[in-house]
Amino acid sequence: MRKIIVYIFIFLIVSNIGFFQQFYKLPILIEHYNEHQQRHNVSFIDFLEMHYWGEDINDNDSDRDMQLPFKHISSASFQLVFVPAEKHIFDIPFNADFSVSDIIPFTSNLYSNPALFAVFRPPLA
Repeated sequence: MRKIIVYIFIFLIVSNIGFFQQFYKLPILIEHYNEHQQRHNVSFIDFLEMHYWGEDINDNDSDRDMQLPFKHISSASFQLVFVPAEKHIFDIPFNADFSVSDIIPFTSNLYSNPALFAVFRPPLA
């Protein structure tokens, strides 16, 4: 049951992405192709070339053309943020046990002493 709910949520999230929303417009593409085929008797490849790759004929249906998929992509999205009203829903146990250690922390010798490479150095004994 949990997997089904997860799959439903994944489907809802993915289908809300603008790229996948364009596939909902495929019936409009088919209807518009049927309109062009009745008026101008064009093939489907010619129809796609006319609307996506080439010059569209002047048939006064530019508003209908802009309803086709991938002609106009909107980037609007809806984000839902859940903020719980109660800040402390459950307690997290925290035990701060700091013990004193006699181990000296490691010091890095990656950086040399700049006094060794200075022009004026103190005299060596």
